[in-house]
Amino acid sequence: MDGQVAAGAAGPAVVGPPIPTDAISSWWTVAVLGVVAVVAVVLAVRRRVRHRRTTRAALVDAAPAAPTDAPQVRRPRTWHLLLAGACALLLAVGVGVNTWVGYIPTVDALAIHLGLGPRLEVPAVPTAPVPGATVATISADPPTGTGAFGAVKIAAPADLRVDPSDTWIYTPPGFDPSGKTLYPLVVLVHGSPGGSADWFGAGLPAVLDSLITSGKIRPMIVVAPDMNGRGQSEVSCLDSTRGGSQTETYLRDVVLPWVDQRYPVATGREYQAIGGMSAGAYCALDQGLRHSADFGTILAIMPYGDPGDMRGAGLSTDAEVAAHSPSDYVSTIDLTDPTAVFLDYGATDTDAQVPATAQDLARRLEARGQPVELRTEPGLGHSWVTAMTAVPYGLELFEQQMTAAEHAL
Repeated sequence: MDGQVAAGAAGPAVVGPPIPTDAISSWWTVAVLGVVAVVAVVLAVRRRVRHRRTTRAALVDAAPAAPTDAPQVRRPRTWHLLLAGACALLLAVGVGVNTWVGYIPTVDALAIHLGLGPRLEVPAVPTAPVPGATVATISADPPTGTGAFGAVKIAAPADLRVDPSDTWIYTPPGFDPSGKTLYPLVVLVHGSPGGSADWFGAGLPAVLDSLITSGKIRPMIVVAPDMNGRGQSEVSCLDSTRGGSQTETYLRDVVLPWVDQRYPVATGREYQAIGGMSAGAYCALDQGLRHSADFGTILAIMPYGDPGDMRGAGLSTDAEVAAHSPSDYVSTIDLTDPTAVFLDYGATDTDAQVPATAQDLARRLEARGQPVELRTEPGLGHSWVTAMTAVPYGLELFEQQMTAAEHAL
């Protein structure tokens, strides 16, 4: 592959695997809960109506006796039916919203978000590189089974002012920890608000398993760190100049070296990708473009072209914001060639800045001769459903860029 993927192209011929879901993110669950709510209210109303009719009939039968001589009809208890109906309605709304945004697709995903997900045993640090190690490729006989994933704690030096958090790591089916096989690395950043578990809770491991075992992409390692800064409202992956967290240093000098030392990672830039969704897509763009010597592919899903609120991002001046705004510097920043950029957004995204940013960056990067793929997802908005629909196409572009680099050798 020696050229670029034109902005607006239909994209690679990969069909994204279905995102695993269960009753916690199903419109059938919403329908059932809605029926339960309606039935409970109807039963409560019917009991009340029957009580009124019975009371009225008793009063008629007692006439012309004194009202005090009329038989007393016990008032029916309907509060429990109304409470059940209200709870069912609230659950239906909650499941409906979750189904729409795709944040928690399964009960297992809920466990991940609640901090009850799997933990990884940290591998031993290898003593030396393995001579003759080769990079994983797509083989005629792809691996079977499922990959392993879980959370680990990666400590940060106190001077970085980064709170303790989990980093989520995925290793592919057939993973060889010996170092004889080296694996490409993908760093994925969550949105804002969000955390490191979000990509994994949204169903990423099953999507990766499907892509790898079907031979659409080669086995790879995926890392999702927590990029929330202390006292910052925006996920920016930047070093604060206001006395806050040094999250860029944490990512580049702590997380990535930690992974490199413990996992057999292929080190060439063509085997390194960084991606994210929403605010995480901004992080991926800013980190990937400013450090293009390290990352050969950028996956930006529902992207922003600047860090947002200056104070919320931990910055002090407009000049600092401009220096970290891809929309400002994309036409002039030095880029290692090629730097492939994948841009994707939902066609019904209500934030006009997202499609405008994606289209503008695609046009300007394409003008610089960089590989660009711009996609829109019909009928989808600013949600995790969009992110999980888009990410297989981004990973396929990453695979194309790795293959192109290998063929160019």
